[in-house]
Amino acid sequence: MKSYVLWANKGGIGKSTLTFQLACKYARMNEDEPVFIIDLSPQCDVSRMVLGGGHHNGEGKILDVMEAAERKTVYQYLRSCVRDVPSGFGWPDVHQFIVKPNELRDEDAIPLPENLHLFCGDFDLERITGAIDQMPEAEGRGGFVEAGSNYSKLLLARSFLRKAVKDIERVYPDATIFIDTDPYYSVVTTHIGLLAADSWITAYSPASQASQYAVYRSLEFLHNARDSLMSLIESQQKAHPKPWHDAREGQIESPDLQVPHFKFLISNMTTSKSAKGEPRYSRPQQLHAQAIERVNEKVVEVAKGLGLKLDYKSDHLWSLQRLGLICDYNGIDMSSVTIGRSYPQPDVEGSYSVSKSEDNRLQVDAYNARLEEFVNNL
Repeated sequence: MKSYVLWANKGGIGKSTLTFQLACKYARMNEDEPVFIIDLSPQCDVSRMVLGGGHHNGEGKILDVMEAAERKTVYQYLRSCVRDVPSGFGWPDVHQFIVKPNELRDEDAIPLPENLHLFCGDFDLERITGAIDQMPEAEGRGGFVEAGSNYSKLLLARSFLRKAVKDIERVYPDATIFIDTDPYYSVVTTHIGLLAADSWITAYSPASQASQYAVYRSLEFLHNARDSLMSLIESQQKAHPKPWHDAREGQIESPDLQVPHFKFLISNMTTSKSAKGEPRYSRPQQLHAQAIERVNEKVVEVAKGLGLKLDYKSDHLWSLQRLGLICDYNGIDMSSVTIGRSYPQPDVEGSYSVSKSEDNRLQVDAYNARLEEFVNNL
């Protein structure tokens, strides 16, 4: 099984769109493998796209899932973990919280791959932070005959989604999981998402220095020696060695945690070069190519200062421009865009026509080729 968390310590760089497009492309290229999207962002952007986008009431579909008698959302799963795991009633079954997107999407919506599964986002997700704060502290284990609960509250809470990923793996050993996250490092749900996956994918815009600096900060947040996620795990493991026990004296089967391996650095929203005599989409335009080179050099420098030996890949994806907005609004992936078809659009009356011009054909083919090349390297 493979699991990827997409996180950048900066909003607005297309992370949720990237999660959606990569997961759908991977599912289409690997039809015999189950693919899961886990939406751990309180904005629920990737769930909205998966369930139909703006045109097919994706936001309303999320609310329908939230309001159902069995609330099949990531918030409800985490809430069940908070309530049941430390008190001794065991782990919830993650498979009871996962939905098939095509069963919820409108009948007239273009279907997504049938092997795609969704662990739906929830607009109440931020409430889980308060619930985790109210989790009982362990009593401490002792006595002539040992009794009492003992665990690290910090690590137990941060292991909830990792346990879900491991439970998915037990049923679907060939599954691939993509986790979308909140950009803010300081919230516990970001930690939960980061620690759930084996590998980390991050992105930046070559036109935004702020997003590039966020890549360097992200490495420091994860790996610096004093107050990083890595140091938190190490200090808590030392203070609260396993085995852990719950309030009913049962042993807590909690997965081990580690910071995800830095797998991919993506220059997202990259503009292609279109110089005379050179085909479009052959390589990034000069300023963006320079930014990509500069960011990679700085990442190596930051990693060296942190004592990290990195083994990551760097790549770029073209700016989706208008077609990205059309995909978002209609809840479709780039593979579903058909030359010669018209699509509803959000901000003006009338439809957007993807004409049969050579330029449009080249654009759609270039977008899909970049996504396919990226997926082939996963």
